[in-house]
Amino acid sequence: MFFKIAINNVKRSFKDYSIYFLTLTLGVCIFYSFNSIEAQNSILEMNKDPNYILSLNMLMAGTSVFVSFVLGGLIIYANNFLIKKRKKELGIYMTLGMPKSTISIILLFETLFIGALSLMVGLGLGIIVSQGMSVITANILGFDVEKFKFIISLSAMIKTVIYFGIIYLLVMGFNQITISKYKLIDMLNAAKKNEEVKLKNSFVSILLFLLSVGLLVTAYSRIMKSGINGEVNELAITVILGVIGTLFFFFSLSSFFIQMVQKNKKIYLKDINIFVLRQINNKINTNFLSMTVICLMLFLTISMLFTAFDLKGSIVKDTKTFDASAVIYANSEDENPKDNDIEEFLNTINFTFEPYEQHAFYREYSLNITSENLLSNYFTEQEKIALLEEGFYYNVQPISAMKISDYNAIRKLRERDAINLKGNEVLVVTNSEGKDDVFSNDIGREDIIHIEGNEYTIKNEAPIKETVNIAVPNQLFYLILPDNFNGSLQLEVTGLNVSYEDKYHDESEEKFVNLFNEFKENQYIDVSSASPYGRTWNQMLERNNGATALFVFLGLFLGLIFIITSAAVLALQQLSEASDSLERYKSLKKIGVTEKLINKAILSQTLIYFMAPLGLAILHSIVGISAVDQYFGFQYQSIIVCALFLAIIYGGYFYATYIGIKNIVKNSN
Repeated sequence: MFFKIAINNVKRSFKDYSIYFLTLTLGVCIFYSFNSIEAQNSILEMNKDPNYILSLNMLMAGTSVFVSFVLGGLIIYANNFLIKKRKKELGIYMTLGMPKSTISIILLFETLFIGALSLMVGLGLGIIVSQGMSVITANILGFDVEKFKFIISLSAMIKTVIYFGIIYLLVMGFNQITISKYKLIDMLNAAKKNEEVKLKNSFVSILLFLLSVGLLVTAYSRIMKSGINGEVNELAITVILGVIGTLFFFFSLSSFFIQMVQKNKKIYLKDINIFVLRQINNKINTNFLSMTVICLMLFLTISMLFTAFDLKGSIVKDTKTFDASAVIYANSEDENPKDNDIEEFLNTINFTFEPYEQHAFYREYSLNITSENLLSNYFTEQEKIALLEEGFYYNVQPISAMKISDYNAIRKLRERDAINLKGNEVLVVTNSEGKDDVFSNDIGREDIIHIEGNEYTIKNEAPIKETVNIAVPNQLFYLILPDNFNGSLQLEVTGLNVSYEDKYHDESEEKFVNLFNEFKENQYIDVSSASPYGRTWNQMLERNNGATALFVFLGLFLGLIFIITSAAVLALQQLSEASDSLERYKSLKKIGVTEKLINKAILSQTLIYFMAPLGLAILHSIVGISAVDQYFGFQYQSIIVCALFLAIIYGGYFYATYIGIKNIVKNSN
């Protein structure tokens, strides 16, 4: 019997449950889609490293726990609003003699029914969406879409059922606690209670609004000045100023807005604008705290979605240099000098190159002068700090050098012309090809450099940007010395670069990947004390793209959850409060206000209620993203896609809320 009553209640109140059901379904859909990532072909193709897959799974597991707390809070919040909306109905049940325990059982069945239905529909939708994600991911990462296969992740499905099952159990428990606290008189008179206006004094509201603007402007100027490179304490102060400014903004917004509009009688007295403004004042003033949280969540949403779609543009972007590279860092204390030479090491382990594997060995040396001797007059203090943060310890690291014959061997491997050096000439080469230029000014225009008392002319007018080795981090720069250089040279690195013919690419790739894995596992420790390290171009792309892809997925996952949560809370608040305001709308009808004007009023107040937090969030995002513009390319595609997500999800909730309120008012006769 209880189950039948619950089913009938859900059918009768399905319009009331529509936003709730939509939110649950989208939550399940997104939760499944992102937890099925590890099963998608595009991810498996992107990086076959088991450590990467493990990191991906751990990251998604941790994020899923966080998301489950967010969704759990949202569902409990939605339930409280739904119960509040039905207080009078539940009060009538009690007046007819139904005990609270029976009402709790009916609500339990209703929750079970809605939960099971949303879980089934959400999983079905999630399976479809996850396939689309696989295709989109393959497209983003540049993999062959023809390898796409329809996949259903059983582990993701089980995880989704378990997580949402726990959430529904918690919701049921909260429902029982909520019902047990209600009194009959409160239930029957729930619709007659008005919101408590927090701020009534017009002078205080204007003062607080101006204070909020001042705090936000201060926070904006601080973040624009320091970006994210400032001290932790300074950033914390900026964030606190922004949060407090946002809180004061919404606390004072509605009262300040009314004060401003009242000064323009044409607008204030037009149609039923007085009613609309009073409604907005009550809603925003009462819910200023939730509006603040929603604004900050939308700010995070916009920032994460923009970051995700902007970062994906950097995937598979670098121009290929070598197919494989390896190095051995020289150890001056090694008893056997051969252990410092990678060519000797490969001979020792009987490694051979095929005719289609072109290769070049080279040696790097360190000079007895540091980069500071050459660069200190050219870098600003900000540039010096930036270099140190990027790991370029120019002030203590000796300058790296290479003989011209070794450098030309590297150039030949890339089918570039050799460069001739006279005995008194040097070249400046920066190992930063494809990256931002680390030199902002005149290092390449320095004419003379002194090394151990000898004077050398720098041949090139600007540093040559050329990748010397893909297995090691970029050097700030190298000095290319003539072969007859007779100064002090300390062996620093011996290196190897390899390029293989396209026809035999897969064979050579497998060969060198196996070799470098053997290096990593120290399989040759018995024959040599050397510690070689190497990686292929594909391995480098997998590592770089894998890290970027993780940020993309994480940004999308959290961004979508946050926007759904924000929009759902706003929608539920508006729908619930529309029921509380039915008597006001009935009064408007009694005095002759047309349905068209009432619908216009509903549209206006719903639009303002949705746009207030979104507008400030967009402003926060513009300032925040501009402050860290050095990390982003600001591709117009990123802005368009981010705007589309907002328009579809946030706009969809707005439209559903408007239609819902309009139907509630229309059917109130």
